[in-house]
Amino acid sequence: MKNILITDSLFIFPEHEKMLKDAGFNIERLDKPQATEDELIEALKDKHGYILGGIEKVTDKVIASTDTLEAICFTGSDYRYFIPGYKLAQEKGISITNCPGVNSGAVADYTFTLMFAMMRDIFDLGRTGSATFRTTPSLSDSTVGIIGMGHIGQKVARMLKALGVKNINYSNRTRNEGLEKELGINYLPIEKLLLKSDIVTIHVSKEAGEKYFNTEYIKLLKDNSILINCAFESIVDEEALYVELLSGRIRCAQDGPAHDPRYKDLPLHIWFNSNAGTGFNTHEANKAASDMSTKSIINLLTTGTDGYKIK
Repeated sequence: MKNILITDSLFIFPEHEKMLKDAGFNIERLDKPQATEDELIEALKDKHGYILGGIEKVTDKVIASTDTLEAICFTGSDYRYFIPGYKLAQEKGISITNCPGVNSGAVADYTFTLMFAMMRDIFDLGRTGSATFRTTPSLSDSTVGIIGMGHIGQKVARMLKALGVKNINYSNRTRNEGLEKELGINYLPIEKLLLKSDIVTIHVSKEAGEKYFNTEYIKLLKDNSILINCAFESIVDEEALYVELLSGRIRCAQDGPAHDPRYKDLPLHIWFNSNAGTGFNTHEANKAASDMSTKSIINLLTTGTDGYKIK
């Protein structure tokens, strides 16, 4: 009988555990969101399958330690970031799957939550601020720039069109002319997009690298524009952003905390952040990821193939 490790407790619900047991597998749970290398090495002994439900990093050292592992199923989409040892895993014949687009709707929802809160000055016009009256822009009359047109960026674009936003520009590594024609959106190089946009929202993967949104890009943002970051915290150059926020020239909301302690003293209507990344975290998205990962691990350990297997 084959053994499966499941990390963290956010994903893989009781009904999924039953599916795995009914399929003939033993389950062991490591109820930690960020297991260390040594903890993973110990937990993966005699395991054939591994459902990665936390935010631990599966390094080369972890991969090299196992001689039984056949499959890793990641409950998110950015597997390269959480499985930096993926190349060694593939060399050893360990299959990897992920869940592309599974939380795109949840992140798009949260993007709009931040967008509306900042645009309508919720934090300054409510009991967290001191203002009592202010005329604000409306979303439909704003020019919105989307950086990254993957699963999440496309969801955001469709939602913007549904809400009547007329001016939508996007920047991406590759153009999607079919989507441009379908939705009536425009492709622009990122520099031009930043100069034109009242609201800029970032939806690139961690492959873009830390400080991808650098000093040059931050300085190109229009006066009084709003930056929304629902990608990952360190994608924005915090030092450069802080200077602009402190001056009041731009405003920003981010899914996840800033690492610079000075940010906590900025007014909420200038800078808002969640205490931890939360945009992906809805029951619907977690259930869908659990469904996909459970089916994938069963497929890989019984047939050796699955529709979400990374080539």
